[in-house]
Amino acid sequence: MKIICLVGMPGAGKGEVNKVLESEDIPVVVMSSVVRDEVKNRGLELNIKNLDNVAVDLREKFGKDVVARRIAKKVKEIKSGLVCVDGIRNIEEIGILKTVGDVVIVSVSAPKKTRFGRLTKRGESRDPKNEEEFKWRERKQVDFGMAEVIEMADYEIVNDASLERLKNKVKEMLAYVGHV
Repeated sequence: MKIICLVGMPGAGKGEVNKVLESEDIPVVVMSSVVRDEVKNRGLELNIKNLDNVAVDLREKFGKDVVARRIAKKVKEIKSGLVCVDGIRNIEEIGILKTVGDVVIVSVSAPKKTRFGRLTKRGESRDPKNEEEFKWRERKQVDFGMAEVIEMADYEIVNDASLERLKNKVKEMLAYVGHV
């Protein structure tokens, strides 16, 4: 099995990449689903602060790779030659996923101003409401180790143009990983 490990700062466009992959019948597993489930299990409101606090708590109690260990179980159950795991945060998670399949790290990037605009426009409970929250969330992602994973990327998708251009870039990436 080949695993596309998708990494990128909030608002870069990973969700849009996922839509393109799913339209190509490529299964997508989202790392943050583990954290969202844990927030709900703890009876907490689903918001940016609780998501980040629970993510930190899980990693402090069970190791930096705890989310990947839980996701790896789901990935192993998927009957597909190619799977995408969205939301990689650190190299420890990459290490776990390498035990499941051949990993290709794909970063999705966009300018900060663009990402901030996307997140405030999207307006989900996990999205920042203002620039201060945006900067706080950025720091949290870097603290998790995301910048190190982005630097390790095998392939980069720069998402700074139209949705149609992004779709084309995803298809180019799929050719890169050997998906025809």
